[in-house]
Amino acid sequence: MKKFKNVVLGLAVALMGTACNSTEKPAANGNQNEPQQEQQNEKGNADCVDLGLPSGKIWATCNLGANTPEEYGTYFAWGEVEPKKEYEWTNYKLGNGETDSKIKMTKYCSHSKRGEVDNLLQLEAADDAAATLSAGKWRIPTKEEWEELLDGCTWEWVKNYNGKGFDMKKGTSKTNGNTILFPFSGYYNGTAFIKDEIEFWTANQKADNGLEAYYVRMLTHNQSTKNGLRKQGMPIRAVTNK
Repeated sequence: MKKFKNVVLGLAVALMGTACNSTEKPAANGNQNEPQQEQQNEKGNADCVDLGLPSGKIWATCNLGANTPEEYGTYFAWGEVEPKKEYEWTNYKLGNGETDSKIKMTKYCSHSKRGEVDNLLQLEAADDAAATLSAGKWRIPTKEEWEELLDGCTWEWVKNYNGKGFDMKKGTSKTNGNTILFPFSGYYNGTAFIKDEIEFWTANQKADNGLEAYYVRMLTHNQSTKNGLRKQGMPIRAVTNK
């Protein structure tokens, strides 16, 4: 398979994935399928949806690295722009390469015991996979933008989506009725793949805790923002301006 970065550079949303509730563990870099280029709109962006949110942001309809809304896409540690086989502290790009007890952050640190404090609380473009792989056309949503999406839609658990044997989470805009879908794409912790839930990175680290960043967690009947270890591999759903 071609390297993910080379395939998607310059595209708004890359196109690789796997069925959401497959019993097989997905490849860490997205899936075994060869990527395909999706039809782009007049802005040069891949498919997106305007949910009528106050900020005016529009959301990608697929995970970064996915062909369709039901596919998993590609997994990234927080602040990294390339996928990998293991999501550990020892190979975390923004750490000192040590194990759990000795790990120190080299960037985005807000706690003196966790590394050199720089108080950078939001990802810069160079450390944003969506921005890097789309030449700046897309980016990872902030915690506030995710919360705007969660509050601006009504949510339902869609069983057996399109008769394909897996479930989705569907948001319907309270403003214009447009919809957005999310697969139960799970996440990586080390080499372990945890499925049956939805997790996506935000662009923000957790203040006063250098090891954690905010993410969105969706289950069958609820959804909210949480904070978790930056080393974990999670999918990304990107946003852009109108």
